[in-house]
Amino acid sequence: MPWNRVNQWVEKRSLGALESAYQRALKIKAIEDKHFGGQKISPAALGGKSVYDYFQSTLERELLQIRLDLTQVRLGNFINPQTNPENNNILETLKVIEDIIGKYRLDLEELLPPLPNNQTPNLPKANLTGDTSRDKTNQTISPATGNKFFNFQQELTPEYEQTVIKQLRTLRQQQRIAIRFILIIILVPLLVQVISRNFVFSPILNYFGVDRAKISEVYISQEIGEKYLREFARLQEIEEIKHVLGVVKAGHESEENFREQVQELFKEAGYESQDGWKNLLSDITGLIAFIAILIFGRQQLAITRAYVSRYFLSLNDITKAFIFILFTDIFVGFHSAEGWTVILETLFRHFGWRENITFISLFVATVPVILDTIFKLLIFNYLTRKSPTAATILEKMNQ
Repeated sequence: MPWNRVNQWVEKRSLGALESAYQRALKIKAIEDKHFGGQKISPAALGGKSVYDYFQSTLERELLQIRLDLTQVRLGNFINPQTNPENNNILETLKVIEDIIGKYRLDLEELLPPLPNNQTPNLPKANLTGDTSRDKTNQTISPATGNKFFNFQQELTPEYEQTVIKQLRTLRQQQRIAIRFILIIILVPLLVQVISRNFVFSPILNYFGVDRAKISEVYISQEIGEKYLREFARLQEIEEIKHVLGVVKAGHESEENFREQVQELFKEAGYESQDGWKNLLSDITGLIAFIAILIFGRQQLAITRAYVSRYFLSLNDITKAFIFILFTDIFVGFHSAEGWTVILETLFRHFGWRENITFISLFVATVPVILDTIFKLLIFNYLTRKSPTAATILEKMNQ
């Protein structure tokens, strides 16, 4: 019976989300018919760029809400797959929604057009053979130089301006998507971790692990126990001093107050001993949210990777070499051992574990060396293909 009620509630929520997505899709369709002649809401439509700018925020808001509603529908279908689509016209409704919003779905090939030959970065290469005359000959007959006349003729065509404008809009849209996805992938898992810890796992573990448990069943770690034993000794000394000075008279009321303070101190020790489990469970929840964003945002992830790669390649070679040296020195440099020690000690305290000096020493002695080897291999493989000059500068700076 309880499970049937859950299924009914899930089905009701899914159908409500589907209806919400349907109404929002109809709202987008109404804007298309009224202001854009039934075409896609875009700067190239009949309404022009001014009308598009006016409705852009509305379009993005409605599309975001539709995606959230459809995600809720998919989640409900995953939890309760026994729903019959034919009885509720779910397939027909989804088809109508897809016909309206399908034209706004991100197309990775449109957002990431291949660079023309004339836009291929002309990176200087190191002279490995020592034959300067051959290098000069190659520079004289390079494809980029040979295609100048063809490119000049292409720039004179009427379609060239529209092509450039389209590419600029594509790059701007790609930049906006990449920045938004980076913010989402950072902030959403962090918010999920904080909210789940403070409002889900912390109340549950405090209630079942301390409040409802017997005193003998409350778990208190050794380090926290020693910390609160010192606090208990301090309270006891303060209580004795009050008795000696006559501030508080010995009696049942005084003992009862002291007992309440000790019980409160014991509860605080129990709550703090549960912090390791709270952090572990909330971190796992945040990791699940992070993985879910990567899975459901594969297209945005590809766009972000392409944007970051293009932005990095646009930097000058000295800046690239500086970034790599700074990154490697932080994690695998001469002074990185102290940093790794601090990080590991913080992680041990974060999960409520006792610090293991042997493990920390072994980790610091082996992992940075392995990372250094991996970094050198990846940097060599990447820079020699993408930016040979930066690889040469990096080698000289390391020397």
